[in-house]
Amino acid sequence: MPQPRSGIRDLVRISTPQSGRYERLRLDKNENISGFSPEIIQEMLSNVSPHFLAAYPEPGVLYQKIAKKHDLPESHVLVTAGSEMAIRYVFETYLDKGDEVVFLDPSFAMFEVFANICGATSVRIPFGPNLSLSVDDIVAAIGPKTKIVAIANPNNPTGTVLSETDLLRLAEHCEKYDVLFLVDEAYFYFHPETMFPHLKRFKNMVVTRTFSKALGLASIRLGYALGSPEILSFVAKLQPIDHCNAFALKLGEYILDHENLIGDYVNQVEEGKDLVVAQLSRLGVRTFPTAANFLLIDLGNAPTKSRILAACSQAGILLGTHIRLPFENQFVRISLGPREAMERLLKVLEPELPPVR
Repeated sequence: MPQPRSGIRDLVRISTPQSGRYERLRLDKNENISGFSPEIIQEMLSNVSPHFLAAYPEPGVLYQKIAKKHDLPESHVLVTAGSEMAIRYVFETYLDKGDEVVFLDPSFAMFEVFANICGATSVRIPFGPNLSLSVDDIVAAIGPKTKIVAIANPNNPTGTVLSETDLLRLAEHCEKYDVLFLVDEAYFYFHPETMFPHLKRFKNMVVTRTFSKALGLASIRLGYALGSPEILSFVAKLQPIDHCNAFALKLGEYILDHENLIGDYVNQVEEGKDLVVAQLSRLGVRTFPTAANFLLIDLGNAPTKSRILAACSQAGILLGTHIRLPFENQFVRISLGPREAMERLLKVLEPELPPVR
């Protein structure tokens, strides 16, 4: 029997549900939990024609819209099948065996997966028990073998952010040592601060975005990277010829033309977040500040966590339970959404929590 490479054989992946999520309250993957109305969906697909279905996809229009949105030339844009593929292509383009990748611990799980696939070493910068972190620790971890520094901002699952000042310091340090600096802005609309205006200054920086979170299009697997043509021209060599399907491109075009839909949903999430944080505080549950559409909560002990997970499962509510932190914890992550969905969650949580003393 042929054997895989050691980096693949020893890679640990956590399986995820492959069916049954549509019928539940999906608070486990930080998606848009409301979706679009049937009328909007019909409008999205109104121009599907025989040629649209029979021809290979034409991504040019989406490139134009993304470039216009960011006031950049199209050569600074790379459309991909989800932002995670943009990240993978960057890693595979610039990492070799023995190189090092610096990222936060915990952070986007695929940073480590893609580093291992390339035979690179992961250098993790751990959060403290209060989710404290110093940019000095990141700077200190950058050494002669460092090839990429990857920062998700906001970071998943912590919901924390680095300030623009800290990110600029990292960009300058990476530039000085010829290190590629990748900033993943998957949760941008919930935290509307971005590094893309600095791309003209830092030729070593790549910013990635997704259509899966606030934009409500997780199922179509669409994202993009912004960066210098020098970097993206190499990264593009890894893409299949027709790598994004035509429906993804079409729906991406639609949502960029209707950004009011994004703003409306973000406002609903903010309202839901305020409700959940206030109610959990009243119930004596510790939460952590978040700049994204999810909330990390500390359930205190294993029996309470076990009861809550069982109650939510019974009520058809999915939570994020695989929270890999560098310290012992009883945390869960909940995706945030409109008030009605958050009230449904709180109705299940409250009876399972110990009384406040």
